[in-house]
Amino acid sequence: MTTIAVISDVHANLSAFQAVLTDIHRHKVSKIYCLGDLVGYYTEPVPTIHLAIARCEVVIKGNHDQAAALGDVPLYYRNVTQPPIEFTTQGLTVNERKILHGLPLMYTLYLDNHRAMMIHGGPEYPLDQYMYPEDEEDIQSTFDFMDLIEIDVLFLGHTHIPFIRQRDNRIICNPGAVGQPRDGDNRASYVLFDMETFNTKFIRVSYDPTQTIEGIKKHHLSIELAERLLAGK
Repeated sequence: MTTIAVISDVHANLSAFQAVLTDIHRHKVSKIYCLGDLVGYYTEPVPTIHLAIARCEVVIKGNHDQAAALGDVPLYYRNVTQPPIEFTTQGLTVNERKILHGLPLMYTLYLDNHRAMMIHGGPEYPLDQYMYPEDEEDIQSTFDFMDLIEIDVLFLGHTHIPFIRQRDNRIICNPGAVGQPRDGDNRASYVLFDMETFNTKFIRVSYDPTQTIEGIKKHHLSIELAERLLAGK
């Protein structure tokens, strides 16, 4: 089977993650690849980590995964970001922190004579590079990098905004976010990608966010996290 599912930025939103996995199963895709940020923002990191490790072929390390694993929140993180990471770190066992710390920064998939690289942020800064579809300079630089190392497809996340850009025979694709979409659509987002034909299908999945929002309130996290969830921004 040449079609794979690519997801990103689950952020401990277990309800959204379960809905996406159910939808992927409906499409009969055998392999799922995750571009990182299993944790952060929302309040069910432990089941999210174990479910991702069980169901995904590969999970890439994201910046929130790194921060939670080390128990070290970078100073430049926004105030709304810090408490969820601290909450996450306190609730993880040593083994779960080891799992997050041991996730790879990037992964290259070889399939049907094509090479696809998977990364959380971008090739310059794997954990924390933001790449948006309107940033022509970054996009062109990344295509040049892909040409240099002979990568056909680059999957990346981090911005929570789905997009695809194509130049000649190379593709950059962001599947959007499972746990906290930011493109104005609050439904969870992921991509089905055919590694033979490069056919790309963005999928949106509705789910009930009640459990996620109740977790925010229960653990006294910022209400902004609930507002962003509902607005998809």
